[in-house]
Amino acid sequence: MVNYREKQMSDMNHEAGLENETKQLLNGPLKHVKAAALAAVLVPLASLAAATPASAQDFCPQSGGTCGFVWSDTNGNGVQDAGEPGIPGVAVTFSNGTDSITVYTDVDGHYAVDFLTPGTYTVSVTTPQGTEPSPVHSVTDSTKDSDGAPDGLGNSVVPDVQIAARNLPNDFGFVTKAVLNPGTGTPGYWKNHPDAWPVSTITVGGVTYTKDQAISWMGKVGKDKTTTMFASLVSAMLNVTIGNDTSCVASTIESANTWMATYGPVGSNLPASSAAWSGGTAQTPALDFMTPSAPAMSGDALNRQLDDYNNGRLCAPHRQ
Repeated sequence: MVNYREKQMSDMNHEAGLENETKQLLNGPLKHVKAAALAAVLVPLASLAAATPASAQDFCPQSGGTCGFVWSDTNGNGVQDAGEPGIPGVAVTFSNGTDSITVYTDVDGHYAVDFLTPGTYTVSVTTPQGTEPSPVHSVTDSTKDSDGAPDGLGNSVVPDVQIAARNLPNDFGFVTKAVLNPGTGTPGYWKNHPDAWPVSTITVGGVTYTKDQAISWMGKVGKDKTTTMFASLVSAMLNVTIGNDTSCVASTIESANTWMATYGPVGSNLPASSAAWSGGTAQTPALDFMTPSAPAMSGDALNRQLDDYNNGRLCAPHRQ
């Protein structure tokens, strides 16, 4: 990983060297050169200092921002070892609970933002397909470790990042996932096999339920479409938790949780005729600044994708 502090000092030393070189030219071979010609000679020297704009590869923003590195942790040790490459094009989202903004890693796996309002943010990186987050803080050297922890929704997350003055990098390692694919279960399976649950609580749409509460709601699927979505979403989340491939469903689970947060909680008596269930219109998400809004897909469309996953029709087989 680039050492941003060393890079900044290097740039400053470089600029100082250019200034000294310019003075030597003025007092030496350029002493008698006419002003116009002198300007033509000096412009390239000044341009060298600004040839490369500030970016994640150079140094963190001086204020109101942060930066980091997203890399392929090929040996899975949570450390940025020599030769391990950055991962380009990965979405990095900053959210302060009201607004969110998404940027993308560059060709070398770096990202930087310098226009955030001071405050407390959650930094969330979308897990690249076929990978999982590296071990968190596996070494004491904060410039070489991975800072993100999985959130169960297909992201690696660092909470409570303070954006004020200059901030230290937040780095995210990802290791190729050894998919177990034990097989997916439907709502009927998870409802009738409480001993198979890998967790004692589950959070849906921002609301946390005990296993017993969740199973109770899964037994009440009916005209209220929040119960339909709840049962499908809980099942998909459990199927992911036990080790099934997430590559085809991570974004759907995230969108379904947003749908439940928007139109739920479960038991809100949402009819099938509602626009939220059947009349949603796909929207193109902004690539930069976004504010929380209704899900891009209808509840019915999201539920059908979850149902396909739970029944083994997508990237993971159905349980035997």
